[in-house]
Amino acid sequence: MKPLILTILLLFSSFGLTQPAFGPNMAASVLQQDFAGERLYWTPMRLPMQVERASTSRDAVTLAALFRHQMVARDEKMYMEDMGAGKKRVVLTWDYRALNDEDPEGFYYGIRRVKEIMSLSEPQQQADETYAEAMVAWYVDDIESWVRDPAFRAARTLRRSQESFQKPFETRVIFKHENGRWKIWRPENELANY
Repeated sequence: MKPLILTILLLFSSFGLTQPAFGPNMAASVLQQDFAGERLYWTPMRLPMQVERASTSRDAVTLAALFRHQMVARDEKMYMEDMGAGKKRVVLTWDYRALNDEDPEGFYYGIRRVKEIMSLSEPQQQADETYAEAMVAWYVDDIESWVRDPAFRAARTLRRSQESFQKPFETRVIFKHENGRWKIWRPENELANY
């Protein structure tokens, strides 16, 4: 009788110590739910911003292109600048501002899609938590037409996004088992809880 009770206790105790199952199909499912399909935003500068109308700086060129694509609004301003020694000059500027406050994250340019899971670790126990790690190749889909404007060639994020299907981005994704299910671990969310 005692060996049977001992066997049952060992079985239940070892059952409680097993790692939650996690494989490529489950990782793909979690990525599809929490990672793929995420809207991507480009934030080249903070608005509102004022630039001289004669400026050919990168910011001026970028803002003018965003205005052409009806993504920002601008107002024409004129003021007198004191040059010293009694001299003044007329300064003509554009005052750029956001069209609305609906997308404070920046300018929407596409959606993230998973191309492949390049590697996936076995679940690992750390303290009372279970984690797994994957290297993921992803690309930008549904790219907005304004991204192809030559004025944005200097913007590496936009340039790389256009070629990302052939040359995908690679990123490390950490998965965490919590409340009986796997999810993508985002440390900044946990730090906000403290």
